[in-house]
Amino acid sequence: MIQFFAFRGPKAALMLLCALGACEAAGTLAGGGSQSDYLVARQALETGSYDVAIRRYARIMDSVDASTSTRLQLEYAHALLRGNRFDEAVDAADILVQRQQGSIHASALAVRGTARHEAARARLAAGQRDAVTRSLLLAAQADLAAYAASGAAHDETGSMQARAQMILTDLAAAG
Repeated sequence: MIQFFAFRGPKAALMLLCALGACEAAGTLAGGGSQSDYLVARQALETGSYDVAIRRYARIMDSVDASTSTRLQLEYAHALLRGNRFDEAVDAADILVQRQQGSIHASALAVRGTARHEAARARLAAGQRDAVTRSLLLAAQADLAAYAASGAAHDETGSMQARAQMILTDLAAAG
């Protein structure tokens, strides 16, 4: 498997897509059920197959208990974020921000803030320096400030702090 990732190009991409497609089918055929779907969803999220991850998380969230569902909702929101579906990621994370406490709440703030920031960045790249873009940036800034202030949050890599700095730069660019 490690050698597979050493290859690049269309052939390697096709092989990866086939392998992920087989994983998705295997998750259904090899016993099926929520646990199997979860393993496929998690693997897809970790390997960048966000559409597969999104489909699988959506499929199993309603079929598990509330405490498990909460964690799945967070992973689902993260898959939406990584899949560049920013508005949907904001909506999915918002539910958790409103209903949860502790580490789930803090993580949902980070996802929601990041999704808002990325949506604003897409608007800036399209030349949309307007009130909507500025509002997204201010909301992202507030989310990341709340994340940083939460006792459950740990930004060990400094990525959220770096994003907060990027938001300041983007706010200046937004006018």
